[in-house]
Formats: sequence, structure tokens, C-alpha cells
Amino acid sequence: MIKSMTGFGRGESEGWVTELRSVNHRFGEVSFRIPRNLASLESRFREEIKKRIKRGRLDLSCSPENPRKSEAFTFSLDEALSDQVYQLLNRLKDRYGLRQDPDLKDLAAFREIFRSQEESQDIEGIWEAVHPSLDAALDSLDRMRLLEGGNLTEGIKESLRVIGGTCRKFMERSPQVVEMYRERLLKRLNEFLPEDTIDQGRLLQEVLVFADRSDIEEELTRLMSHIQQFHAAMDGDGPHGRRLEFLLQEMNREVNTIGSKGNDLMMSQWVVECKCELEQIREQIQNVE
Repeated sequence: MIKSMTGFGRGESEGWVTELRSVNHRFGEVSFRIPRNLASLESRFREEIKKRIKRGRLDLSCSPENPRKSEAFTFSLDEALSDQVYQLLNRLKDRYGLRQDPDLKDLAAFREIFRSQEESQDIEGIWEAVHPSLDAALDSLDRMRLLEGGNLTEGIKESLRVIGGTCRKFMERSPQVVEMYRERLLKRLNEFLPEDTIDQGRLLQEVLVFADRSDIEEELTRLMSHIQQFHAAMDGDGPHGRRLEFLLQEMNREVNTIGSKGNDLMMSQWVVECKCELEQIREQIQNVE
């Protein structure tokens, strides 16, 4: 069964929340919004996603329910530097005869006296906590993509049913077109020549040439084969978006050839109807994985 490339999934585990949003894209791309302490796990996120998602643009957001879990830095005071700053401030006070003593606000303006240090964290422990939330989000996303894919399948199969019915009408109409051509040609000849002077052999030859030039049996056979392959691809497992795109191109080619060979107003109208259905299919499979 086909899957849509559009969906949303959410998972939670051990205080971590993972959300996935996917939209259609020709290839597979992943963008991340994760805390800095999870940056080293990005490759693991990507590997797990690629096992489940083959096509589409995916936005991943992972964060702790308690924001303090993502704090990977501690701050300390550089006491030697702060003493030096305080002494310099007092020298400025004495030099310019200021009354106010330096206070905490004055010292805090010198950011250099504070140092940040990254805490050592148990990356494997964090991954063990985050991984289940990613799996749950992927499961949720997969269910939504399958549901949307089912809706796409119904629409595509209805269009294929219409095209298949039109193919049968082409088959029935094609011999009639040849016969109508023979009648028109005979009528024109009767307008200019006596009936007993018409060369029946030459007339038959002209009709056979027309029949050969307007023969669409091969195109109809290939078109019906593509429709069967389209159904098989949609009912099979795995991503089939690119295969469906190729089959659709071939179906368009066959319909165009039928239109150029048809030489009949009614068949031309049916060709337009087929192309409308093919356009609807094209719009739908753009969102198929």
C-alpha cells in the first residue's frame, strides 16, 4: 500500500518529547531542532529515520519536558580576575574623587569574570531515554502517512478505472472509424466519378493505408499494461513514488499517440478526458513516498 509523504508524529519517553513533521520532497531530507547536548546524537537520529522514511522532507524536534534537562553548562567565578577588576574600579574612584564605592552591578558588567564549563554527560544514557520517544514518533507518523496514502489510493484507482473504461471504448470505436472513412471516401468518389468507373482495388488500398496509419491496438495494449503495473505497484510493499511517476509518463505518451492517430472527433474527446484523469493522478502521486 502506498504512503503519503505528508504527516505528523509525536512520541514521549522518560521526560523527552520528539515530534516529526513531513512534507513531500523529491528526495529524503531531515532537519533538526534539538538541544546542544543532543548534537552528537544527530547521526543516530538520522540513521533511525532512514530505516523508516525513504522520501520526503522531515522536520525533527526533540526536547525535554523539563527544560533544565538540556542545560549542559555550569558557570563559575574567576576570583583572581574579579579581584583585579574590583581593585581597578577602586583606583578609578580615588583618581577621580568619586563618592560611590564599586558594587555588584559594576562588577557584573565585566562578563569576563564569569566562566562557563560544559558538563560531562552520559550520552549513551541520554540516547537510551530519547530513542523510545523517536520510535513512538515514527510509529505515529507512519500511521498517519498510511492513512493519507489510503485516501490517495482511492482517488488514483478511480481515475485508473475511468481510463481503463475509455480504453475499451477506443477498442470498440477504432474499427468504426475505418469503416466511416471508407464510406466518406466512397461518397466523395461518387460525387465526381460514375459508380461503375471506381477502381475497387484502389479504394481498398486507400482504406488499408488509413487503417494502418490509424491503428492504435499497440498503444492500447501498452496503456492497459501500464494500468495493471500501476495497480500492482500501489498494492505492493515499499516506496513506489518514482516508479509511479515513470509509469504515468509512459501512460501520457500512449494517450498522446492515440490522440494523434485517432482521426475522430469522439476519440479526441475521450483523449482529453484521459489526460484530465492523468493530470489528477500526477497531482496525487507528487505526495506519494
